[in-house]
Amino acid sequence: MIARSDVLKRGAILGASLAMTALLAACGSQTPDTGGEQSPETAQTESGSQISNPKDAAAVPPCDFLSAESASKLGLNPQGTDSSDSISRSCGWYTPDERDRLALGEIANRPLSSYLDNRSQFADFEELTIAGHPAVRANRNDPKELGTCSIFLATKDDQILSSMASRFDKTNDPCGLAQQALEAAVPSLPAAK
Repeated sequence: MIARSDVLKRGAILGASLAMTALLAACGSQTPDTGGEQSPETAQTESGSQISNPKDAAAVPPCDFLSAESASKLGLNPQGTDSSDSISRSCGWYTPDERDRLALGEIANRPLSSYLDNRSQFADFEELTIAGHPAVRANRNDPKELGTCSIFLATKDDQILSSMASRFDKTNDPCGLAQQALEAAVPSLPAAK
């Protein structure tokens, strides 16, 4: 016989998993519409490496993007929840009260130029350098209004490590959490071969 507390725990885990799936779907919606064609600037960017210290996010399990120690320092539970599916590899972390969330995901076969060349599609757009890698903050809406923020970092020329943070209390900066997670994750990724 299954105890009521076990049923409640399983329900909470399922609810958290569904919430993270929705969070990652929102992160995926930040993908720019390139119309299926590459601009000359995109082709030029892809031909010469723009990343001085390329890393390979595909070489590690997604819940290893952020160490337990780093997650705890960010105010998150130390263990992430793998949210990978047939389309993406990602992991999500929550605060102990499950009000704030962070998702880190690897996007293969996508150069950073796909965001740079389509900056007009984003209401909130800023070029950044995080842990020595080029990155962009690219959001279709104002992060301060929605309490969510997405940042896309080029780990190598054709790979993105995305970070999406969601804050329940919209006075807390979601972009700061998204950026801090990338600053913690990138140095621990293995070098690209």
